[in-house]
Amino acid sequence: MKVILSGLAILLLVLGLFSMISPIPGGTLFIAAGCALLICTSERAARSIQAARTSKSWINKPMAWVEEKIGERLSGPMRRTRPTSNEMQGEE
Repeated sequence: MKVILSGLAILLLVLGLFSMISPIPGGTLFIAAGCALLICTSERAARSIQAARTSKSWINKPMAWVEEKIGERLSGPMRRTRPTSNEMQGEE
């Protein structure tokens, strides 16, 4: 089941990336859903996303914006990967 959910998450991410460059709306939702599924199914993916959000503000800012716009079901797992305030202080 974990493999199926991971595959679905990757499919959603690819669809989201494709939608971002095409006139089809909804790319942000697909990317958010894909990230949320990856975070829920893989601890390694959650750590990788958190590391990217901590070290790269250009990744963290859009993800934080998406967290505020989407519902709790999708944003809950994404919020687990938020950088802590101590981690962000090292970036400034």
